[in-house]
Amino acid sequence: MVSGLTITTDDGAFGADGGAAVVTATPAPTEAPAAETPVATPVTHPQNATDGAVASTPAPVTPEYTGTVGVQPGQLSNPDDPDDGAHAVPGGPYVAVDVDGSGTATILLEGTGSHTHLAPPAGTSESVVAYTWSVFETERILGVTPTLTATFPAGLTRLLLTVKDWNGDVHADVTNVTVTDGVTAGLICYYHPGVKALPPIGQAPEVKPTYAAVVDDVSFVQLSDFGGFAFAADAWLGRCIGSYTAGAAGTVVFGVGATAGTARVAVAGKAVGAAGVTLPAGAHAFEVVFAKAAGPTAALTVDAPASALTHKAGDVVPVISSMSSTGGPTSGGARVVLRGVGFLPGEEVNVGGNVATILADTAGKTSDDEITFVTPPAAAAGAAPVTVTTTAGTSNAIAYTYASGAASDASPVYVEEVLRDADGNEYELHGGGAIALGPDGKIYVGNVGQGRVHKLSVDFQTHTVVDACDTEIGGQILGVSFNPTDTAAEPTLLVSIGDLKGGNWDSGRVVKLKSLATGGCFGPPEDLVTGLPVQIGHDHAIGRPAFRQNGDMLLPVGGMTNAGTKHPSSGDVAESPLSGAVVKVALSKGTAFDGKITYSTNNPETAQQTGGDVSVWAAGVRNGLSVERHSSSTFWIVDNGANPGFGDISVSCTETVGFKGNGDIHDRLLKLEEGGYYGHPNPNRGATDTRQCVYRKPNDVAPGFTPAAHLFDASTNGLATFQNNLYNGALKGNLFFSRFATDFNGTVHTAPVSTDGELGDVTVFRSYSGLSIAVTPYGSLYMPQVRKGKVVVLAAQYETAGRGTMVLSVTPNRGPKAGGYRVYVAGHNFAASPTVTVGGKPCTDAKLDGSVGLTCTMPEGAGKVAAVVDGASSSGHDFEYLDV
Repeated sequence: MVSGLTITTDDGAFGADGGAAVVTATPAPTEAPAAETPVATPVTHPQNATDGAVASTPAPVTPEYTGTVGVQPGQLSNPDDPDDGAHAVPGGPYVAVDVDGSGTATILLEGTGSHTHLAPPAGTSESVVAYTWSVFETERILGVTPTLTATFPAGLTRLLLTVKDWNGDVHADVTNVTVTDGVTAGLICYYHPGVKALPPIGQAPEVKPTYAAVVDDVSFVQLSDFGGFAFAADAWLGRCIGSYTAGAAGTVVFGVGATAGTARVAVAGKAVGAAGVTLPAGAHAFEVVFAKAAGPTAALTVDAPASALTHKAGDVVPVISSMSSTGGPTSGGARVVLRGVGFLPGEEVNVGGNVATILADTAGKTSDDEITFVTPPAAAAGAAPVTVTTTAGTSNAIAYTYASGAASDASPVYVEEVLRDADGNEYELHGGGAIALGPDGKIYVGNVGQGRVHKLSVDFQTHTVVDACDTEIGGQILGVSFNPTDTAAEPTLLVSIGDLKGGNWDSGRVVKLKSLATGGCFGPPEDLVTGLPVQIGHDHAIGRPAFRQNGDMLLPVGGMTNAGTKHPSSGDVAESPLSGAVVKVALSKGTAFDGKITYSTNNPETAQQTGGDVSVWAAGVRNGLSVERHSSSTFWIVDNGANPGFGDISVSCTETVGFKGNGDIHDRLLKLEEGGYYGHPNPNRGATDTRQCVYRKPNDVAPGFTPAAHLFDASTNGLATFQNNLYNGALKGNLFFSRFATDFNGTVHTAPVSTDGELGDVTVFRSYSGLSIAVTPYGSLYMPQVRKGKVVVLAAQYETAGRGTMVLSVTPNRGPKAGGYRVYVAGHNFAASPTVTVGGKPCTDAKLDGSVGLTCTMPEGAGKVAAVVDGASSSGHDFEYLDV
């Protein structure tokens, strides 16, 4: 008995007319056993690809570059040499499909993750000054730009990216490019609504399919096996196409059983009857078509060897199954996400006859099942069909309805800006990395590598710095924050610092800086926590914390190793009691708190903690920049993945393996819980908790390990919650993620999180970002670009005229339950003497801030509450009282 194809659903699936008889398929006696043909499965998401074995390197189709070269193809670094400067990040491995049968594929190579560990001096605009892409074996140069679009032949090509930093240091790394023919196991099946008759063999119906799925095992025994699509009870047509490969010449009989419709199987362009079909060895066109009659049930079975059924990815006609938004303004500019299948490279999105701009994802590509695009302007209001066109054809159309006018408050619109000085020039802030909005409404920025803290008074309407000061405290600053229990008019900034060049593995600390209204920028620095581990000579240190309801700090502390094993390129320091974790700093102890961490020995590998009110809260976090407390009361972090060439992987308390084939380079979005383990090994703690000796890939399933909630391409770091009522609350409660920008503009992603902490779909928001994120009281995003000396802005655009009172946000949005402190309520169109309540209680002594907000004194309260000004309220809560 050959293995079979079965397609059934409760309310109808690929079924047929008549009785319930099922015919069993048996190969004719003369048929040789069908050999299982190995089929290469293409990877259409390069970030999920793995290195392949190297057989040969074909010559690239892209011509050799003959222009000026800033750095010649370099030798790979010696693993024993310290990583003291430039770091090439070529991306990949890249896998693409030859979609047009030309024997080639065009790929966008992404090298913008390349960087240097030497902070550039003031006035140096770029940290990496030269890029060279070349073929590894021949050193044939293909291009000299950070990103490069190149065409490659079928097979494997090994690429070398060589970079040079501002200080002249050179580094190179290798990646693979694999081009496949796109032959993939299984059939591609299309759903055509309302079609009642079988089309001619080999032809699709005129009615476009509205759903499609590629199924690896082609066994549809229940509805969920076909993607969970809700098949209609009315008449429709299902069509599955691809190839059948006969392992040897002979006659093949396909058993067909069908109810409630008409079915047909065709091979090599001919219908197959009960007697079967005689085929030579090899691949033959294969088609199963079923016209379902109206009615609640139907069934179809087709008996065929699953291992012999394939399809070609390049032949998949695009199908749009859903669209994230069905309408927007005639001015255009709305971001829309399409989901479906067959969105092949080079696709075009058309909206009402106008070509839309497609936004690339973090790897510089769209994917075969999702496209994010920006709507073009429309000449008039009304419905406009949205379609996707590829080399394989044009998709079904979904209606997008344009509404008259510019972007409304219901449609989020953002424009790209930069923070500027009073003269309108870009505000210079070299080395700016960590950023935070203070409870006093000022913007605070810490420098990476320069140990300087800036305080900026900003006009949030024009994104102009109106006053600024700074102070130098030394070290690498990766976090600036404020404890929500601090209600002083002049708040205390908490600064996370790592002394990476001092040679001491326990030189990390958190410093308190009192913000001063007069007499200087800050008071003298005062240590809050000392003795935290840092990665000597590298870049893992102490990030930005979040705070619990009792005022305790949850502080991210970087790992000392790549994946549990010390290595010269990672600072040659072993993991220690508090490294690679989110630690709890017990500030709720008040005056009894002891922030001086001590150890039993100076050897981190064997050291045990002997002092300090700091303990591991969540383990296995390799290098997260920011812990974020979401408005759902859940905690999140984006953790940087490991890298090849920086040390082996710990797989037990006594064993290690090489990174290649065993590690994963993706950044991980983690939902943090106390006591959780998230995959980065720490053998020091593994002595008493063996799960921490074992490296885990992001999606592993293992006892005591919590897999990632989502994967990002490197290096995604910034994380913030949007707690603002703009756009009728459309973005309220969303998490925003920023990908590190080097010589280009990075990427911002966003995802909704429900009130009970469940993550929704992660989508591209804008291809414009910085290292970290602060959200202003008016819903704009401020993000410092550490090596470009500026703060980029995604500026929220919205109308205020004729809107009545608008309540946007409360700053700070958390505070002690006793009340008695001032908050800032941002908004528009407030009355001259506004009435303000928070949680139904008066927020007293309201003072207007021109036409864009007010301050008032908070009442006592509890829980999550809304702010109301002159009767105007918002969705969800605007403020949360602490438990203290």
